[in-house]
Amino acid sequence: MIAAPHASQVLRRPASLRGVVLSFVVGFILMMLPWHGWGLLLRPEFMVLLLVYWTIREPKLMGGWIAFVIGILADVSDSSTLGVHALGYSVVYFLASTYRPRILSFYAANQAAHIFPILLASQIVTAVVALILNQPLPLWLWWLQSPITALLWLALPYLLERQLLNDSSSQVT
Repeated sequence: MIAAPHASQVLRRPASLRGVVLSFVVGFILMMLPWHGWGLLLRPEFMVLLLVYWTIREPKLMGGWIAFVIGILADVSDSSTLGVHALGYSVVYFLASTYRPRILSFYAANQAAHIFPILLASQIVTAVVALILNQPLPLWLWWLQSPITALLWLALPYLLERQLLNDSSSQVT
């Protein structure tokens, strides 16, 4: 017999805007690290993962314009064609907000399985834009970014909620 989840597992405090912004700053710093070679090809999409997480966890704080702006920042930092990441991140935001109730109904491992196609959609948009612009397609290793990023989903809620609980407990006292 499976016990029902405790109220502390179901009801969560809303995230602070400061915590959300801080997580995106850390994600941006991780994206800006000097990745090269295989590490660059296999680098997890930290910003997309955070975008999906906050779109699902705090839909009132997130919006399509935030996804677009984060995408523009990713375009500038990667020196890619302006708007490619912005388009992909907007698609990710739409899919995450559409499938939010379904994703929330599962535990972490099943959530990661549902988030994988959302992450893959961002890569497909990037590949289609590369085809349209007659740019070379990414190497096959690049396609492993989505499963690697989806595996990070298993640890992300724990890390962010722990940081948020520490952040909100310091505000209460």
